[in-house]
Formats: sequence, C-alpha cells, structure tokens
Amino acid sequence: MKRLRMPPWIASCLILSTAFSASAAEDARTILNKAIQAHGGEAKLAKLKTMSSKANGKGIVNFGEVSFTLETHWQWPDQLKNAATLTIVKPTTFIETIAGDDSWSSYDGKPGPLDPTKRDELRAQAHVRRLQLLTPLLENNLYELSVLDEIRVNDRPAVGVGVACAGERDVKLYFDAETNLLAKIERRVLKEPNLKEVVQEDFFSAYQEIDGVPTATKLLRRLDGKKTLELRFTEVRYPDRLDDAVFADPHPYVRRRDVIYGRRAGAALTMDVFTPKKNAKGIAIVYLVSGGWISNSTLIDSPLFALFIDEPVKRGYTLFAVCHGSQPTFAIPDAVADVNRAVRYIRYHAREFAIDPQRIGALGASSGGQLALMLGVAGDEGDPHSSDAVERTSSRVQAVSCFFPSTDFLNFGAKGKFVFAEDSGAADFRAALDLREFNKRTKRLERISDKEKFEELCRRVSPVTRVTAAAAPTLLIHGDADKIVPLQQSEVMVAKLKEVGVPAELEVKRGGGHGWSSMGQDMGTLLNWFDKYLQR
Repeated sequence: MKRLRMPPWIASCLILSTAFSASAAEDARTILNKAIQAHGGEAKLAKLKTMSSKANGKGIVNFGEVSFTLETHWQWPDQLKNAATLTIVKPTTFIETIAGDDSWSSYDGKPGPLDPTKRDELRAQAHVRRLQLLTPLLENNLYELSVLDEIRVNDRPAVGVGVACAGERDVKLYFDAETNLLAKIERRVLKEPNLKEVVQEDFFSAYQEIDGVPTATKLLRRLDGKKTLELRFTEVRYPDRLDDAVFADPHPYVRRRDVIYGRRAGAALTMDVFTPKKNAKGIAIVYLVSGGWISNSTLIDSPLFALFIDEPVKRGYTLFAVCHGSQPTFAIPDAVADVNRAVRYIRYHAREFAIDPQRIGALGASSGGQLALMLGVAGDEGDPHSSDAVERTSSRVQAVSCFFPSTDFLNFGAKGKFVFAEDSGAADFRAALDLREFNKRTKRLERISDKEKFEELCRRVSPVTRVTAAAAPTLLIHGDADKIVPLQQSEVMVAKLKEVGVPAELEVKRGGGHGWSSMGQDMGTLLNWFDKYLQR
C-alpha cells in the first residue's frame, strides 16, 4: 500500500540558529568561544535543551514552487518532530518524529511507520541541533574539531570549524568573521528519490534576540548549489521542557522492539510486539515479516508492511512481527524452524504478553504466507525431552490467513516443475533452497547433491504435503495474474485442506498480481477469518 511522503525539502527543516587535530584544536576553540559569546554566552546556551518554532516556507518541487508552513519541536538529546502543511490540491499535513529509538510518521492524521532513510535524516538533524548549542563542542571529547579555510557567506568573510563525530556525517559550521554569529552549516545528505549523496548548505540571517539568545529567523537552503528552500520563522521559543504529548506516539498500540525469542548461529532472532492501547482481545496474531525469504527488522517499519500491523491492532489483536533467519545465509528449513520457535516463545510467555495461549493465528504474504501455512499444517507439540522449556512448548496455531503463498516447491505452477526453475517467476530467490549439509570428512558445508534427499527436504517445507485433519482453518487470497507465485499454489492448498475436512477458503483477486493497490481493504477479509476462528 503506497503512502505519500513528506517532500525531502520539508522533512529536513530542523535547523534553526541559535574538531580535533592537535595543531588546530586551540584555533577551533577560539572560534567557538567567540561564537558562544555572540550567541548569548555559555550560561544561556547551556540551558537551551528544547526549541519550538513556527515558520512559513517556499520549496522547489518538480512542477515549480510550493508554499507551506512548518512547525518544529526539538528536545535534548534526540527528540525531534517536524510537522509541515502544504496545499497543492488541498491542505495536507505531514508529520515525522523521532524520540530516541522510536519513530513514526503521520499523513493527514493517519499514523504510519517512518522510512528508515527518513529516520536517519531526522537523527542527523537532531545531531546538528545539538552542535548548534556550541557549548557541547567544548565540554567533551565526542567531537573532533578542525579549522576550515575562510570563505565568503552572503558576500562577507566567514571562519569555519569542522566537526567530526563517530557514527555521524561530518558537519561544517561557518561563523561571520565580524559578528561571530552562525552564518552557514554545510553537510552531506541523501537526496530523494535515488538517495544520491549531495552537499546541503543552510544559510542563516535576520537575527533577532529571543530569550537573550540571538536567533536566526531566516533560512535559505541549497542542494549541490541549487536553491531548494526558504524559511522565515514567525515564532521561536526555548521552553524549559516540552510536554510529553508533543512526541507521543499516535499509533493505537504500545510497541516493544527487538524481543529476542531465540538464537541461530550465535545471532539473535527477534520480534517486535504491538499491544493495543485499548480494547485488547487477548488474541495473538503472529505476522511473519518475510519477502523472498528475506527478513529483517527494517521491513517492519516500511510502508509496504504497515497494513499487516495497523489493521490487526485496531481490531484488538496483539501482533507479533517475527523476523527469521534470512536467505542466502539461511535456507527455508531454517526459517521454518525459526518461526516455530517464535510461536513456542509467545505461547510460553502468554501471561507476560496478556494473550490466550490457545488463541494464536498466523499471518503473512508470499514467503511469509508459506511460513504461516507451515505453522498451520506442521506446528507440533514440542520436544518433551528438551532441557529448554520453550522447546517443550507447542508451536501449533489455531487459524491461518495469508496472501499468495508458495505451497508446493516441486510442483510449482505445473506438475514436476521446480519452484526455482530458470523460467520460474520466483527464480531470483533460489538461494532460499540452496540446501547444504556438513560433511564430516571434508569439514565443510556442501550442497546436497542426492536428488531424492533434496526432494524430500523440499517436500518437508511444502505446506501442501504436510496437510492433515489437524491443520488450522485457513484462508488464502491470491491474484489470478500473479507472475511470481502461480494461483495454482493456493488452489491446490485449499483443495487439499478441504479433502481432509479442514475449513479452508480461497478468494481470487481478478487481475491481481503479486500484490495490488487495494490489499489494505482485503486485510479486513483476513481479519474476519481470525474473528471467526479465534474468538470465544
């Protein structure tokens, strides 16, 4: 589901006015000390741990110039919120926020995830805002300072200090040589849409004294020398503290990030837990975060995956966004084992998560759908002999609903056709079944070459071959124009389930490919299935 995003020239509008080689350190400190005095003195700057502002702006977009308003809030050290409203056809408000490790966005009041690239840019803006306080540059050894060559800014001489900090892009601060006020900040940023790295220059002018601190009320921005933005600040405040509500997450859930449910090859297996803020039903939905059998936590925050989180939580379900070991490092059998481990962990910790251990559903799309089906048909009661209490716990789920899953790797679209054959739409993901085993003689992992053994392993992770009467009720939605996973995969799965008496349905989306624009509406159908089979 495509989401509109804040234009990049608005999203990066935090900056508002207010290095460490041994040979240059004293000169850099001299420049900064003069700048600190010019900006109100050390005592005043040291107290500035917050900032709120309102501004009117003009930005350059593909079709010309557009006007907007911008409201920015910042609080030490890493809380930042930009809210921009612009009118093209109608007034539209974009909000992007970071608060420590948490982040979110909003489009006309509809909350969503914040793209990882945008999140990193907001973090960079918060870093620059900390630098603009100037005093931190002289108080600790986090920053490496250097003296820059003198340049001209607004046809006036300016002296500069380079600031390097571990984990951050370098920043150049230029101060007017006569007034010692900040005149320009230069840094490198990623320009959308192709994320090309460019030089961003912010020029500050029209200083006014606010709470005893000279503050720039005009900003001009250039990217690679081209003007992209003008801002004129109509209000600037430096309150003692901002209300917690300013940065409050608007989502209808409380999110726990990176809950470790197991380990594979020494690496942590994690999931994020989304608990409804109100009207929680105590029912768990296990959402398999997977595409092409690739899984990582950054996918959880992508707009494409947002509908799998927001809609279930709105219905009162507690959602577990589970990441598994990814191909090409790990193969499908590893991913299957991982998601089984995740369900065991969730059920074992049911009281902690405030869910009913006997009401767990599995949800996914594409490879996530295949993994959800494996839980539905091949979840087990656990190993009673394991020393690990989690492994002694059942991985069975009570209902499954998913989009366009692979179900038979050896009969993919046609009898006898391998899922990753050269002419298969899924061929790009073949590393997911590059099965290997440890050779005791050579002491190496070697590809399984025995045809019968390989096919047996493929059958073991093909949901259609694992169907029994104990399988969970299953709903599939699949497009009849899917060029990656044929509709036939869902057809044979539903037929097999019905053959053994398991409730199963297939909804065919006419003209639908491997995903379609109205999938958000179809989430309601999937959730209705859970309502039917997981409610008491």
